[in-house]
Amino acid sequence: MQIVSDIEQIVVPRRLRVGVVSDSQLTPFRHKTPTTFERNLLAACRTLKEQDCAFVVYAGDICNRASKNAYKTFNRCFNSVFGDDKPVVQAIMGNHDYYAHPCPRRAFSRGLGQSPFTHYVVNGRHFIGASPDGCGMYDGYKKVRGWLEEQLRIAEADGDGPVFVTTHNAPRDTVYGSDRWGDDSLAGVFDSHPQVVNFSGHTHYSLLDPRAFWQGRFTAFGTQSLSYVEMEKGIANGSVPPEAYSAPMGYILDFSDDGIIVMRYNMLTGREQRADERIILPAHTPPALSPAKRERRLPVFGEGEGSFALSDEGTVLRFPRAKDAHSYELVFSSGEVQTYFSDFYLGDEAKGEEQALVLYGLREGVRDVTVTALSAYGERSAESVTVKGVKVLPRRYRRKLAPEIWY
Repeated sequence: MQIVSDIEQIVVPRRLRVGVVSDSQLTPFRHKTPTTFERNLLAACRTLKEQDCAFVVYAGDICNRASKNAYKTFNRCFNSVFGDDKPVVQAIMGNHDYYAHPCPRRAFSRGLGQSPFTHYVVNGRHFIGASPDGCGMYDGYKKVRGWLEEQLRIAEADGDGPVFVTTHNAPRDTVYGSDRWGDDSLAGVFDSHPQVVNFSGHTHYSLLDPRAFWQGRFTAFGTQSLSYVEMEKGIANGSVPPEAYSAPMGYILDFSDDGIIVMRYNMLTGREQRADERIILPAHTPPALSPAKRERRLPVFGEGEGSFALSDEGTVLRFPRAKDAHSYELVFSSGEVQTYFSDFYLGDEAKGEEQALVLYGLREGVRDVTVTALSAYGERSAESVTVKGVKVLPRRYRRKLAPEIWY
């Protein structure tokens, strides 16, 4: 596979702020009203504009299936929000951008007016955009490795600061979700390049989980998605959890001479998430050689008692929300044990002092239930909450990617 690309110099005449988002998975079909995913992309454009992002990195899966209509929708969202002040968008293809099209790379280039393989130098900072070579879920970069190595040599010869590399797939066993969705063909590509800061999409795993940031021989971030959240299997409230489409997230990078601040944003509400846990990368040294520090905290329940109520949805268990809880383990007096995601992935949209969980996958009956909070790393809360005499209604969880489910 021959990749032809030029290095393009871009000058932003103000403090550099960069937006990083991915996975809008826009429908190939026309609809009278915008779909949920189009509305999320429009909201992301508004947030990127409000945050003065002159450069945007898009980590793939623009389309759900490669189509002229999806690319038109993508361009329309940016043009309608930014007008004549449109940022430079470095977009790459994802596996979905290869689906159901005889010439997907040509469709991408014609739709967006750029190559699937780019190397931009923005105010002296190197940004390399590497599309996969096909629709492989776990081996999309076999034919791209040589080009990536060449671009890294060029970038690293220009200084010792971070080099930003966007791939759709994440290298296996790096960021949150890459154990399941990681790419084996990226193995070893970045290992001898501590300057690399890799952004990847594909997994849809929440970027509010601390494991979305990874450092080893290089640095990596998972970008989540603008469409819907998806996480681990085997959880009672689904790998696509409730309201998964209502929390599109992304990053804003703020560049200065002192460092690069990585901020997480809810792109729908325009609000920064967990501002007290910002990640700061060095401006002039390889990030992996001076790793950023992250605090690991045990989840802690708030004050109050547990209760339950019956609704049309089923049995709703309520208990004090546990700060820093990724999930909850429920142990029933009948012997069943279940794990439920907390609503951490909703960010500050998960409001109130209580956590509410609809119970799924249980036979009808009355049980006591003990709830223990689990951190992202599986560490257990010191205390638990017990709710006695819970009347359980049999319900089956059905995932909903978006209300209209038009894909």
